[in-house]
Amino acid sequence: MGGSSGSTSFGCRTTSRTGSRRCKCGRQTFIYTSKAERNPNRTFFGCRNFKDKKPFCNLFRWVDDVCNERLELEDGRINKVELDVAEMDFKLKYVDMVMSEKLQAKLNDQCVKISEQELKLNK
Repeated sequence: MGGSSGSTSFGCRTTSRTGSRRCKCGRQTFIYTSKAERNPNRTFFGCRNFKDKKPFCNLFRWVDDVCNERLELEDGRINKVELDVAEMDFKLKYVDMVMSEKLQAKLNDQCVKISEQELKLNK
């Protein structure tokens, strides 16, 4: 069944193993392609037993739904990273401004001291 592309009487065909998911019954899941009139050529994850309607073998997820959920999760992560970057940028600009002010104040102090020393030398 895995890897073959023969049609079944249940209106789907197996296209490949997913390799990452297992059903509650412990069996490897497969990616199937729907041949049903309602969802033609739509791919889904399913247990080999999903056709038997066993209560413990109810793993069935449309692949595009899973992909959309993952994209939404990634979008949320990207938004958080973008907010973190903006916050860090703001903090860096603030630190830069404070450091520039402190440096300018020290330079001014040094200029005053040099001016005072020059006045003493010129007397």
